[in-house]
Amino acid sequence: MLDPDKLRLVVDDRRVLLQRSNVIFWLYAVQGYATKPYVAVLRGPSGRNVLEDSPADHVHHHGIWWGHGDVNGVDFYLEVAPDAGLIVQTSVDVIDDAPRWGFASDLEWRAPSGEVLIGERRSLLLHARDETHYTLDCDSTYTMRVDAAFGDTKESVMPGLRVAEALTPVCGGAIRNSEGGVGEADCMGKPAAWLDYSAPRTAMYGLAEVTDGITTMSHPSNDPHPPVFFARDYGPSSPWQGNHFTGPSSHAAGSALRARHRFLVHDGSVDLAAAYDTYVKEMR
Repeated sequence: MLDPDKLRLVVDDRRVLLQRSNVIFWLYAVQGYATKPYVAVLRGPSGRNVLEDSPADHVHHHGIWWGHGDVNGVDFYLEVAPDAGLIVQTSVDVIDDAPRWGFASDLEWRAPSGEVLIGERRSLLLHARDETHYTLDCDSTYTMRVDAAFGDTKESVMPGLRVAEALTPVCGGAIRNSEGGVGEADCMGKPAAWLDYSAPRTAMYGLAEVTDGITTMSHPSNDPHPPVFFARDYGPSSPWQGNHFTGPSSHAAGSALRARHRFLVHDGSVDLAAAYDTYVKEMR
């Protein structure tokens, strides 16, 4: 799916992107009109993006993104709220080792006053596997700079996914999870190790129909595990919805939370249960 010999990593103060000629396969936006860095592009087997960035119904949904709607009363989810905070990247270390590319970065979760509530160390590593799939591993450690109260809100994505409209059940796609659940009714609010959106799609170059899919996998070290997924038929999902489903939580200054996830982009032929086992073995 991704030819390592023909791809080039580009990094500047606005973005991290993996490209071949003028085609972008992976784009991580660092600065722009949003209030936080996020993954804007992951190309599927069709050559099209499997993510939706800032759709008209929820302009604050950004492909794969991170945030929480209530940290000490500050909103790190919505972007036009009067109490909206900023998530700002302060440093980045690049990994350019084909067939793996990525970075580790430091970020600050800043209140409107400028106070830093959370310091985050975030790493993303894209690995070109074979012609059927590739993976994007996300690993975040959140260190509380102050005593932090996480409010009870469904607006919690650490991380979250907004899948391309073409992959949603609303447009003929399908949701399924590790427990055999199919569709929003069987997946929303249900524990699962992984959750997948897939759909047939016309290839970008030519008229062949292929399957585009993206699977969110939660590492067993996450707490809780398996997570209770937020999953909607129209496209948003998150494996980190603990405060919505379990109530508010408090975290002392200096304490840390770690969350590890894998996003697997595939052509529909991949055994997702076996792929999850591989993830667990690789990322102990």
